[in-house]
Amino acid sequence: MFDKRMKTGEKVFTVVNYTLLITVGLICVLPFITLLAKSVSEEAYVVSGQVSLWPMGFQLKAYQVLLSGIDFRTAFTNSLFVAVIGTAIQVFFTACVGYAIAKRDLVGRKAINILYVFTMLFNGGMIPTYMVIKNTGLINHLWVLVIPGMVSAFNLILVRNYFESLPYSLEESARIDGAGNLTILFRIMLPISKPLLATIAIFSAVGIWNNYMDPLMYLTKKEVQVLPLFLQNVVAAANKNGLENPDQLANIASETFRAAAIFVSSIPILLVYPFLQKYFVTGLTLGAVKQ
Repeated sequence: MFDKRMKTGEKVFTVVNYTLLITVGLICVLPFITLLAKSVSEEAYVVSGQVSLWPMGFQLKAYQVLLSGIDFRTAFTNSLFVAVIGTAIQVFFTACVGYAIAKRDLVGRKAINILYVFTMLFNGGMIPTYMVIKNTGLINHLWVLVIPGMVSAFNLILVRNYFESLPYSLEESARIDGAGNLTILFRIMLPISKPLLATIAIFSAVGIWNNYMDPLMYLTKKEVQVLPLFLQNVVAAANKNGLENPDQLANIASETFRAAAIFVSSIPILLVYPFLQKYFVTGLTLGAVKQ
């Protein structure tokens, strides 16, 4: 960990840095370990508060009931559909718009930039937005979680800055060979933008997966329920009668069932990051310093 050429101050800084990062990492990981321990522990131990980081009285009843429940499977499938399709659409359209407004010869470029940034600070309000969604017929349709967020203003700034940082000679040489805007975008720009696309894909997927307010306002039918609404119903249930299949939950503590539901719902989005992690830091810094 230490280089022989490091000074005492550098060594102290390294130790403090590692200690701080490990502490923060443990703070993030411990809640998931606690959830897992409670979800596989017997009811008596969970209710009495004896379970912390290690399960007591191992059992998988909560997971069996949870995974066999129609409500959970419906919510999980809907969330997966919205996350996958929504992320793909948001990344595609954000990249297209970002490439367009990065072109300095685009007419109205500054106005378009201002309009997108403006949406980060102000919006039309809850009621006007609801009326627009209702009049477009998107109420109780999963597309209501996809279409309004087709372009993310924050991600758009990352994309724009990245494309602006690329040397103009790339585009110029392609135009000499007869390439048009679409060819340049899809054959040259996007293939060399994998770190950037992976970064905004992570941001988009996490945002869509954890989106709670939009489903709460626009989705009222059970067949279009998504995981945030399902989890809210599970956590808010005062007793087992408020949960699906209360007879099957007779020998399962409500807290155990809630822990299992939250843990299973967190797994998919946690699995996304390891595959894209190698692009993440690079993608965040791309375009930060203009050449």
